[in-house]
Amino acid sequence: MTQHEAGSQLARALRGEWPFTSRDAELDLITALLEETPHEPAGPRGAVVVAPAGVGKTRLLREVRWWAQAQGLPTSSVIATRAASRTPYGAVLHLLPEGVADQPDTNGWHSSFSAQMRAAGRKTVVLVDDAHHLDQATAALLLQLSLDGVATPVVTVRRGESVPDPVTALWKEDLALRVDLQPLSTTEMGDLIRRSLGAPVSARTVARLTKVSGGNVLYARELVMAAAERGSLQTRDGAWMWDEEVVLAPRLVDAVWARLETLDPVQRHALAAVAVGEPLPLTVAEVIAATEVLSSLEEIGLVSVDDSDGRGVLRLGHPLYGEVLVARIGTIGRRRLVGDLAEAFDAADSRDAEASLVRVVTWRLEAGREQSRETLLDAASRANQVFAHPLAARLARAALEAGDADPAGRAPAVIELGRALVGRNRAEEALPLLTQVEDAVLASRDPQLVDDYIEVRFRAKYFGLGHVEDVEALLDRIGATVGPTMGGDRTTSRAERLAPYRASVAIGRGRPREALAIVEPLLERSDLPALHRLMVLEIAGQALGQLGLHQRGAQVWDRLRQFPVGATARASGAGAEADLQAAFSGMLDGRMTDVLPGVTAVHAAMSDSPDVVNRGLACLALGRCLLHVGRLAQARAVLLDAVEDFRTVDLGESLSWALTLLSQTAALSHQPERARRRRDEARVARRGSGPAGQAGDAVMADVWLKVAEGDRTAAAAIALAGAQQYPQLELSRAGLLHLACRLGERGGEVTTSLRRIADRAECEYPSLLADHADAMRTGDRQGLEQVAERFAERGLVPLAVEAATQAARAHRAVGSGDGARRMAGRAQVLARQIDGGVGQTLAPQEPIIELSRREQEVARLAATGLSNAAIAQQLVVSVRTVESHLYQVFAKLGIASRSDLVRYLPPS
Repeated sequence: MTQHEAGSQLARALRGEWPFTSRDAELDLITALLEETPHEPAGPRGAVVVAPAGVGKTRLLREVRWWAQAQGLPTSSVIATRAASRTPYGAVLHLLPEGVADQPDTNGWHSSFSAQMRAAGRKTVVLVDDAHHLDQATAALLLQLSLDGVATPVVTVRRGESVPDPVTALWKEDLALRVDLQPLSTTEMGDLIRRSLGAPVSARTVARLTKVSGGNVLYARELVMAAAERGSLQTRDGAWMWDEEVVLAPRLVDAVWARLETLDPVQRHALAAVAVGEPLPLTVAEVIAATEVLSSLEEIGLVSVDDSDGRGVLRLGHPLYGEVLVARIGTIGRRRLVGDLAEAFDAADSRDAEASLVRVVTWRLEAGREQSRETLLDAASRANQVFAHPLAARLARAALEAGDADPAGRAPAVIELGRALVGRNRAEEALPLLTQVEDAVLASRDPQLVDDYIEVRFRAKYFGLGHVEDVEALLDRIGATVGPTMGGDRTTSRAERLAPYRASVAIGRGRPREALAIVEPLLERSDLPALHRLMVLEIAGQALGQLGLHQRGAQVWDRLRQFPVGATARASGAGAEADLQAAFSGMLDGRMTDVLPGVTAVHAAMSDSPDVVNRGLACLALGRCLLHVGRLAQARAVLLDAVEDFRTVDLGESLSWALTLLSQTAALSHQPERARRRRDEARVARRGSGPAGQAGDAVMADVWLKVAEGDRTAAAAIALAGAQQYPQLELSRAGLLHLACRLGERGGEVTTSLRRIADRAECEYPSLLADHADAMRTGDRQGLEQVAERFAERGLVPLAVEAATQAARAHRAVGSGDGARRMAGRAQVLARQIDGGVGQTLAPQEPIIELSRREQEVARLAATGLSNAAIAQQLVVSVRTVESHLYQVFAKLGIASRSDLVRYLPPS
């Protein structure tokens, strides 16, 4: 079956009823109001559900009807429509008692309805969908039936619509409770989509679908079906991934257009301007449309005013309004509209025009207006700074067309185009263009031009293509060609300006000490150009993290976070770079408990970032952390997002890195075929040897693959060999040496090497690994117990489970049954926190500690601090029985006091 056929089949399946999720609280609230009691308390007995279109009010009403019917309650359903509202009682004609329709006096219908409902013997639940469309007569009938006590109303109305007074009176007169439904949150939408698709969904797919749909269930459903049918929503590695293409299928367009079709042409033009220009400053919007028109759009919820900056901008009330409107405008209509927007910005506040320079220049270009090379180049530079690389490339090409053919004059636009191409993963295309202007640049007396050229050329060669030897030759050539003061700047020498690049190469080769030695003398040099100051901080922070010198690293990361955003083109990513360096360094130090909240926050903050590289690294960091704490399913979902980002822009072999981590998750999940496939993909994606900082994870992927295949001897050998590759990467070496020890390599040389690393590091993790290795080698049961708790404190739960299991076996080996049972119970408690339990560890599983149901109940109450007497009273047993059960629990767990229950009581 082709992907298209599979997508069409899925789309057909999704047209059925989606799961009812995230409205359980509202359903329980409404059904509680409907439950009949012998003596009904005063207060509302029905509900008015108020919500925007498409968020699930109709489905909630249907669930209420099914519940009422299951309880044997009489029900009557009404669907109100605009067409029926033109006829008195039009919505309820199908409910009229027999013969009533022939009565000329419609006022008598009230008593006929009331009599019919009284005859049922129980209150009738009257369910009305879209009650804002009821005619006044039907609305009055509904109110009267409620006042007569023969009907319980449960009605829905659309937020923002005009509602008949009798319907409003239902909640104002306390006959019904008003229940407001909000759009689904990302978590709720994720649950709905996962249940509907029947498989895991990547974290970003959920976030993007929630954002584009605005939490609207109807829109989300149509988006998912259309994307599945088009093939932009596919399964990869067992999880659903969306490429974020909004497919405007007819059903989706119809659903959105139903909200927009009543607009007049003037309103529609104004809304289209907001759609194209969002966020659109009010001063600009008021040039395009009259204030009354904008106000009318705000009143009906199609636009909103965001005044967070104190000046006011207009935003669409829903993201899909813009998608549908712009699609309907067409190419010619859009060309005219963007021209109008550009002119409106020119006529409005100059501060708005300056802040929106890139957009205004782009609109002029799209509208066919002439612009100067300098304006186009300025816009291209700004677009690159905010990671809008496709747009920057377009603007830079336009600047080249507007300029002369002289290489020196073309160089700034070529450099900006090269930067955009590297940012789009097209380094091969950038290099020939850059080569054409190299001689002119290096002969220039403009130091900024020289610096910009070197930076872009270096990123293309080194990070884009991984050509380390070519990069070193480039630096040597530039060093020999450019004057000692780099283009006339007399404050810094040629060697100092090239130093950050040479240090970056040293980092990539696994020589953090060498890199630190190069940049450390420059850390306090305020006279360096901004780009070089930034690079010095980045490399110093990376080197200190890899060397385990985290106290000094923290000072550098703080300086990175405080780096002025506008100082240089790359400065906008400095804060994210600092946070990610701190996260990866914390992981090397094994501090997952500390790292996970922070990296989760970074991941959330970067989820919509246009900075694809750092966004992908945030996914990679979170995925790596989740992997180490034992949450493999979550790790895989996040790492799949990282892979998609790095397929878009792969700088510094990040795609290969993400694939090796995916291989590890598969191997630890006992899926060797998938692990091998991902490992092989990682090798194909690697353009060279890869940055040394990633080597530890690449070796780990090979090790865990061998373990999954059942060959621990080969796995241990791979780990030992990997530990020798980069002697300066001591924390990575420590992790591999420790892994070799866990796999059975218990020689004294391994623990001695671990001790030496621990003695040189500022962090404590190597000492913990060395302690574990010593305890494994000697069978030290107390040492293993302590190590297990230290791992647990750091959030390294799989390692804690492994150490606790080893402690249990060590106790059993010397005949300590109590100790064995106690630590087996502790392993069970810890294993509950990870995917697959002890299956992720290298220690064989201990016998499960089994407590009877009553023993579990007594032990859990005792663990909360209740006395024996209080437990006996709560369970309605004797105190003696409680004491007996606790005695059995202590014996089975091998513990001696109630205080141990919290730690060692296994899960029920």
